[in-house]
Amino acid sequence: MENIFNGKLMKLVDIGNTHFHIYNGRIRHLKKPVKLEGEVFYISVNTQKEKEFLKLNPSAVNLKEYVKFNTLYANTLGIDRIMACIAIEDGVVVDAGSFITLDVMEKGVHLGGVIMPGLYYLKEAYKKTPALDVGFVYPTSVPPKNTKEAVSEGSIGMVVEMIKKYGENKKLYFTGGDGEYLAKILNGIYINDLVFQGMIKVIKEEYDNSFAKR
Repeated sequence: MENIFNGKLMKLVDIGNTHFHIYNGRIRHLKKPVKLEGEVFYISVNTQKEKEFLKLNPSAVNLKEYVKFNTLYANTLGIDRIMACIAIEDGVVVDAGSFITLDVMEKGVHLGGVIMPGLYYLKEAYKKTPALDVGFVYPTSVPPKNTKEAVSEGSIGMVVEMIKKYGENKKLYFTGGDGEYLAKILNGIYINDLVFQGMIKVIKEEYDNSFAKR
């Protein structure tokens, strides 16, 4: 579905550390910035990539300036985490990318969160010891009865138990590259465009009001 704002096609951009994630009803992941048509809104966690993007899209609107987010966390919370949380009123938000972030939302208030190494980095750690470079498979026995399951229990199992700790009696919402995999293990809800849903909410509830007052 195409998004329309002020009668024009709307495009959303999430500028990460390695990619430009562009949303217009579907998500594209690009290594380099491109010039976009229509109304362009973005967030960024990478200053250099943001500069590159703005050279091609000087009229793009940084939604960070319009965010109202009720949190008990210090002011170091990343804008991508904020947008994912804004989309969820109650529950635990798990963004499983290079790093896995876990954030607790309750009645629209962000109570805090956890940052863990992502599954990629956990795999890389085991590669330093050839005998343990066996890949991951979710354990079928407790305790594990072979090295591959033992390694998996010490990595995936660690992540799963942390999510269970904070997600007890709460709905679990997953996004990010490994989000779908973890959602299946924990019977959670996988939403691949969760960050963009938060961005759309900010546009409708905050930017729209600001635009109308101009």
